[in-house]
Amino acid sequence: MRMLTSSLSIAGLLSIAAGAFADDAPRLELEAAKLGVPFDRFTTKDSLGRTITCYLSVPPAKEPSAKRPVVLFVPGSGCQSVFQKMGEHVAGGYHTVLFQEAKGRARILVVEKPGVKYLDAPSPMVSLEKAASEEFLKEHTLPRWTEANAAGLRAAWALPGVDATRTLVVGHSEGGLVAARVAAELPRVTHVASLAGGGPTQLFDFVANAAQPRPDDKPGDAGRRVQDILDAWAKIQKDPESITQFWLGHPYRRWSSFLPHSVMEELLRTKARIYAAGGTRDAVIPIAAHDMLVAELRARGRQVTAERLEGADHGFLTKEMPRPPDGMQAVLGRVLQWFLPEERDVR
Repeated sequence: MRMLTSSLSIAGLLSIAAGAFADDAPRLELEAAKLGVPFDRFTTKDSLGRTITCYLSVPPAKEPSAKRPVVLFVPGSGCQSVFQKMGEHVAGGYHTVLFQEAKGRARILVVEKPGVKYLDAPSPMVSLEKAASEEFLKEHTLPRWTEANAAGLRAAWALPGVDATRTLVVGHSEGGLVAARVAAELPRVTHVASLAGGGPTQLFDFVANAAQPRPDDKPGDAGRRVQDILDAWAKIQKDPESITQFWLGHPYRRWSSFLPHSVMEELLRTKARIYAAGGTRDAVIPIAAHDMLVAELRARGRQVTAERLEGADHGFLTKEMPRPPDGMQAVLGRVLQWFLPEERDVR
């Protein structure tokens, strides 16, 4: 397997962002580096001067030199690497599921979060406050994480074997908002999919979930839960840049950058075709958020391919598909078919 490295000049970066792919395209130096996964690694500079680490799936064995469209996958929250050591092997997340479902029809791109190193894998029993690096806590804001993904996409568009005329950005959970924002910032993105990403702000999601009646509720309990959410948000707004104060597992700096924005408002800024999926059993994103997204987009004249999945949870698992990642794999397969309806299997 190959490792791809590149160094972009500021002029080159700006020209790529503007759509010039000839003289200013990044020059890549190939070097052997077996990562143990079907992804090549490359680095690029973003507009903030950071070095961004990216992974692009290897070309199919059949027709390896043919140009393929690119699919950028944006994962959900957390400070873990996009690849994990599993015994003697290295495994990936939903981007590896995308790679399997793509069947050689597209190149899959995933970006490492700034402040996270390859194979970083904090224990699920350890809080983000203790597991995350200081760099990650400072860097993980909506604008900065969006720019990291956008930089990876701009660089990938200039690589050999990539068809820059067709691009899908897929985001799951927190990644749904980031994917929508990337599509809004980069007009070259032609398709965008938000999976269990909600519709209005995440503050709405918290309030809607808190307001749901519970079996042991006493009169006024739901209202008090809602008020607790709103009081916490008010505290965050008083110290929005703090990386030492945490709420629900994330620093104030993260919340202050993500919560004022919504998937809906970002999708309204893009001309890309839209796909949205939500599960009725999702305990993180209320199905009302998905319904609101679909209704509001259509009310504003936007077409959206929507899946309202009965009995599906946050990862789209159901009673019929209880084993991960079966539910998500089925959804990703349909998303890819929507993106590439005419492409054939070239594995």
